[in-house]
Amino acid sequence: MDILSSEIYQDFKQQGLIIGHSGTDNRVTGIVPAEAAGQGDLVFVEHEKYLSDVLESGVAAIVTTQAIAATIQLDNTAILLAPNVRMAMAYIRQKYVDRDVYHSEWGRIHVSAVMHESVLVPDDAVIGPGVVIGENVQLGAAVVIMANTVIEFDAVIGARTVIYPSCVVSYDCHIGEDCILKAGCVIGSDGQGFAQDEQFHHHRIPQTGRVVIGNKVVIGSVTTIDRATYTETKVHDGCIVDAQCHLAHNVIIEEDCILVAQTGIAGSSHFGKRVIASGQTGILDHVHIPDDTMLLHRAGVHSSIKKSGIYAYGPAQPFKKYTKNIAVFQRLSEVWTRLKRLEKQVAELSK
Repeated sequence: MDILSSEIYQDFKQQGLIIGHSGTDNRVTGIVPAEAAGQGDLVFVEHEKYLSDVLESGVAAIVTTQAIAATIQLDNTAILLAPNVRMAMAYIRQKYVDRDVYHSEWGRIHVSAVMHESVLVPDDAVIGPGVVIGENVQLGAAVVIMANTVIEFDAVIGARTVIYPSCVVSYDCHIGEDCILKAGCVIGSDGQGFAQDEQFHHHRIPQTGRVVIGNKVVIGSVTTIDRATYTETKVHDGCIVDAQCHLAHNVIIEEDCILVAQTGIAGSSHFGKRVIASGQTGILDHVHIPDDTMLLHRAGVHSSIKKSGIYAYGPAQPFKKYTKNIAVFQRLSEVWTRLKRLEKQVAELSK
């Protein structure tokens, strides 16, 4: 990275991510956290508690809010004003210091990739070593498919989607545009569908639906999303699914949800929009979670939630009730001792 602070302003002012530039027009050679700042660096400051370290470091540029900028008195620093510092961080880092997935040490298409003759590979696609692409797969413009990934027949991969190494996209599954599938995730494996006979032997029920992933969805490493029994398992636009999550057959996740690591959702459950499930959340089958709900502290949801809000623990309960219960639980030994003492006193009085 080697760019003037004024050029950063010009690059982002039309989107409204950077709305002002003041101070010195400095050359920026790196982007670092506030505690590691030094000469030539750009830092992001969204809270005043980080400001003292930055002011003593001699940084080249500070991206901050208008309110914090008003407190800064430096002659040799560029100040870039951002209404939302974290949004500015996201797009500035994407543009200048992110990994360039289109730069491959193997060239554009590796000789070891196996692609069915029916597949039309866009001129700007990047296909890594050991990739296997089946019959009638549709690849959008500028897709990146990294080493040892398998795309089975009739799958659709949208434009600019990046698939990291050792992923599997099973047959007839659809991945939208601008998605990221991180290493080792499996999209479209068979759902857990079995019938049992009188001896409790298990007999497989074919899972012939598919998985449909919307646009701008991120799927974390080693996450599995099962294909539907008949129709679609679906993750809508803008969702973030962390590592090691599992979505069973027929699950529906509406727009802009966040599922944190090791969340498990059983079959045919339905998340509304903007639901947040923190780490190790567990959802039973056929459960509905309404829009704008937060599930915290390893929430275990056994039945549908009727009203949007914050819920925690298992069985899931409203967060205010949960915090009161936790406070009592931490004093459970004391409460038990007092109860036994009272029981003894009552017994003595009744003699």
